[in-house]
Amino acid sequence: MKEVLIRVRIRYPNFSESLSMQSWQFGEQLWVALRNNNRVRIDLDEIDRGREEISFLVRDTYLSKALKVVERVKQEHRMEMKR
Repeated sequence: MKEVLIRVRIRYPNFSESLSMQSWQFGEQLWVALRNNNRVRIDLDEIDRGREEISFLVRDTYLSKALKVVERVKQEHRMEMKR
């Protein structure tokens, strides 16, 4: 069976310099939560560069679980993001 990777993009629609630290901390915590999972490809350099958006790749069979991780980290940071 062929592996299918899906790019998950998380956008900060109202990004401003005042939110840059919060978005960076969110990205760092997301990276920590997913980095050791062999079904996810998440790059710390991309997280560090992310301003209005961060993204990562996830296997199609793990997508719903990865989105639950995103939701949990989002709630921990009290961030509002649209899907």
